[in-house]
Amino acid sequence: MHLTTAGRPRDSEIDEAVLRATVELLETDGYLGLTIGGVAERAGTTKPAVYRRWPTKAHLVHAAVFPPQDFRAIRAGRDLRADIRTLVRLALELLGRPAARAALPGLLAESVADSSVAAEVLGQAAGGTFAWLDRRLAEGVAAGEVRAGVRAVTVFELAAGAAFVASATRPDAINKQWIDETVDLIVRGIAP
Repeated sequence: MHLTTAGRPRDSEIDEAVLRATVELLETDGYLGLTIGGVAERAGTTKPAVYRRWPTKAHLVHAAVFPPQDFRAIRAGRDLRADIRTLVRLALELLGRPAARAALPGLLAESVADSSVAAEVLGQAAGGTFAWLDRRLAEGVAAGEVRAGVRAVTVFELAAGAAFVASATRPDAINKQWIDETVDLIVRGIAP
């Protein structure tokens, strides 16, 4: 169980039911069709219970579709290309899911309309993906594989952007060759 800011125990079963209902409704109704009321009904709870946990629809959708990744389990190796391949494959796995494809256009629109949403969403990634990638790039600079000044956010955007566009527009084109070409472009782009 989690504690709310008021100190009252939070029922993790409600959290899980709401997140599961959000993913299901995204897959059937899309981002625009998803409502907090619909999520609450499907999860067997109330709208106020949902809003106590997530202040906006964008926050809820982000939590359901893009849970925090534990990059501590991913060990950076001695092969930069293999580590970038891991990043691209994770992006494909995450962004290629039906709920993610349904959520991203709405989340992007919400981020443009409200910069605080974008800041919070990116802030959540900062501790996981960006921290792992920062460490890996620093190792690459020290080994002479990466030019100084390459930022983790830029490499992340290259991998995630390519994965999202390909997943959304040409999912049948995603194969070993597509991954190899994408990894090659990123690695050559960050080389000294």
